[in-house]
Amino acid sequence: MRRESDLRTFLTALVLAVVCSFFVAGANVLLKPRQDMNRELERKKNILLAAGVLKSDTDINKAFDSVETYLVDMKTGKAEKGEAGKYFESIRRLAASSDAVHLSKQQDVAVIKSIPAKIPVFILRGADGKIAKVVMPIYGSGLWSTMYGFMALNSDLNSVSGITFYDHGETPGLGGEIDNPLWKAQWINKKIYGNDGSVALSIVKGGTHGESQVDSLSGATMTSRGVENTVRFWMGQDGFGKYLNSLKQGGA
Repeated sequence: MRRESDLRTFLTALVLAVVCSFFVAGANVLLKPRQDMNRELERKKNILLAAGVLKSDTDINKAFDSVETYLVDMKTGKAEKGEAGKYFESIRRLAASSDAVHLSKQQDVAVIKSIPAKIPVFILRGADGKIAKVVMPIYGSGLWSTMYGFMALNSDLNSVSGITFYDHGETPGLGGEIDNPLWKAQWINKKIYGNDGSVALSIVKGGTHGESQVDSLSGATMTSRGVENTVRFWMGQDGFGKYLNSLKQGGA
């Protein structure tokens, strides 16, 4: 009798597990399009936020209609019009693919090992048709996580329009303050490059007054250093440096 009771209990649990898994899988399939749409909307929001054009009443999708997307060849710096596609959902896979750009220890200041062969950038133009903002995706290692964000430059391709991080696992209240609007506001109009063309921007304690300095996060030295190294890599010649140089010379 006991064996029959145990078998009945097992079968009941099995049936419940199968039914529940069916409903969970079904819900996931039904909700995926909406989840993908929300992720894309959030990405567009962060791009516009970094560019400094997002206001409380902005229609994000409508505003993004005028944003041009280019795919940058990270080996040559050449770019062509394209679409971001599934880049943001596939960064790790693309960075591990056969055509990825592998970084030497000396190059890898952001501690990311390799980067995708082609990366999307976003251009906003003024009424005169000239480049007003260039927004680039960036990522690098913090204290606990890989920090993913966007950096935007003004038309001079040197001063910062804005920076934002949309995905990270840094400590709330410490390294997590990279998301704090007050800290991000310090970046606006800071100079990326020095007179010799090298990346000069640094994050230092009390660095609010230097034209290429941002104040470090209190109690988050390693995260601050990670952000600095991330910017140093992506704005340098192993990141978007070659592409930005082509823009300065009149490239598309």
